[in-house]
Amino acid sequence: MVDKQQLRNFRQALVQNEEVLAPDDARYVENLHGSNEEDVINLLCDDILTSGSELFYFTGQRGTGKSTELRRLETMLNDEDVQTIRFDSLDYISDTDPVSAETLLLLVTAGLADWAKERYGEQYLKEAAWTRFQNWLQTEIEIREISAAGIKAALKERQATVIEKVRTLTSKREWTDTIAGFAGLIVEFIRVASRRTRVVVIVDSLERLRGISGTDQDSMFQHVVTTFAGDFDRLRLPGASVVYSVPPYLSLLADVRNYVECYSLASVRVYENPFKFAARQPRKSGLDLMTRLIEQRHPTWGEVLSREALDRLALNSGGDLRHFMQRLVSAVASQAQFALDRLPLAADDPIIERILEENRGETERLTVRSEWSLLHQIAASHNAIAEDRENSLRALAHLFETRVILNYRNGAEWFDVHPLLWKLIDGYQPAAAAP
Repeated sequence: MVDKQQLRNFRQALVQNEEVLAPDDARYVENLHGSNEEDVINLLCDDILTSGSELFYFTGQRGTGKSTELRRLETMLNDEDVQTIRFDSLDYISDTDPVSAETLLLLVTAGLADWAKERYGEQYLKEAAWTRFQNWLQTEIEIREISAAGIKAALKERQATVIEKVRTLTSKREWTDTIAGFAGLIVEFIRVASRRTRVVVIVDSLERLRGISGTDQDSMFQHVVTTFAGDFDRLRLPGASVVYSVPPYLSLLADVRNYVECYSLASVRVYENPFKFAARQPRKSGLDLMTRLIEQRHPTWGEVLSREALDRLALNSGGDLRHFMQRLVSAVASQAQFALDRLPLAADDPIIERILEENRGETERLTVRSEWSLLHQIAASHNAIAEDRENSLRALAHLFETRVILNYRNGAEWFDVHPLLWKLIDGYQPAAAAP
């Protein structure tokens, strides 16, 4: 019989979803986000290897596993005679500091320099690629000493200086061209030293740039949109392809998709593509994957929940991994201690009903009535495209941030409101237009 400690162990295994898993981790679920034409990482890898593009955006909502999948991309590219450099942007800048093409290109070049220094040591430190960049950092950014930890600590400490420097530049293009020149030298050094034919740089965590609150968040939003949707041409690296992990709302802008290759990591497909099947029809293969997700974290989960109960929770999560594990299954496991005699819980158990109803109320409170018309349109069309870079994009950005809207990809990309909102939004009747 299951006891309270076993239930605690079950919940602990679910909380570990916060970790960034490596593809060879025992908890990693292969093809969780789809296989063949649905595997966005495989498609991105092929595009990097075969297209002439040098700039790629990779995105997805929080908790979908972007960092884990970028690790898989790194492994796949390295197996193809490509030297791949992956690093976390927030090691170099704060998620509250305004971003720009100038600051972003600087942090990417710093990331390259740190990677080369760590990998090649004295060989790199004797190269012009390093000495020129180091001298520039000392004169322009006033970084006098670079510790063994690399540039990251010094650059983060000098962010205020960098921001003020960028603000007073008379020629921002000249500044970024200079930094790009340093990046090009480092890229060429890495290519030759690694004896690889190509270099790819993966910059993770930029989607987490969001400011603090109020006007600060508004300013950050403007900076992000300007940088990635307006100044993207200055984000390229000479001699390398670069993949930026960006906020999901950027992929909703038509002008971004027209100029930059965008790839979105979707929620798990627990429903069939509504353009090919009956709308909101459960997808068995997706539910099987959600079961494997739990199985590989806690093999004895079946002592707590029936498969029918787990499927019901998966369907109501919409395939959102974080919501599924940390808000639904974890909550049920917590309440199961008061119903040990009913384990495994059936799909219609009062505990399941109560947890779903509580989460439905919480999800509904994430919306306001003025958004319901937009949500109604998205639920009906399964499409979400921003009409402008201001009001409509802001509205969609907020709805994506709160995961009121979920993104899917069954061969083609589509959207829907969170399943816990279906009753509310499907029943909403937009006011008739005035004559």
